[in-house]
Amino acid sequence: MKTLVIATLFLFAASLTAIAASIDGKWISEREVGDADGKTYTHTTTLTLKSEGGLLTGSVVSVSTAPWMAETTGRSIEIKDGKIDGDKFSFKVTTESKQGERTAVYEGSVVDDHLTGVIKFRGIGQSWTLDAKRAISN
Repeated sequence: MKTLVIATLFLFAASLTAIAASIDGKWISEREVGDADGKTYTHTTTLTLKSEGGLLTGSVVSVSTAPWMAETTGRSIEIKDGKIDGDKFSFKVTTESKQGERTAVYEGSVVDDHLTGVIKFRGIGQSWTLDAKRAISN
């Protein structure tokens, strides 16, 4: 009987860890960004992600009043080449604008209710720290 109780508690704890580390759902990242006009603007990104096996799918929506975001603000962009392996993930987001095609590469880890990592912007030599929190479900 004691062995059954210990095994049940172990399985329960393992299932809670699996739930906490799941990447599935909505994630919100907020940051302040600058522009050539010298002003600072709030930049909010919503990531909606779904994993199946080692594949990661979903979309990214960024909203900002920064002038350089005018063409893409609020646009839902599907992720490409999404992968997940344990708590590690990666995917790409490609946008089209007057300046041409731009690709951002997201790489990081799921840590409890946070996505942490880096966003590398190809072609402009810039990267941002990724820190997104799981959106609270209503």
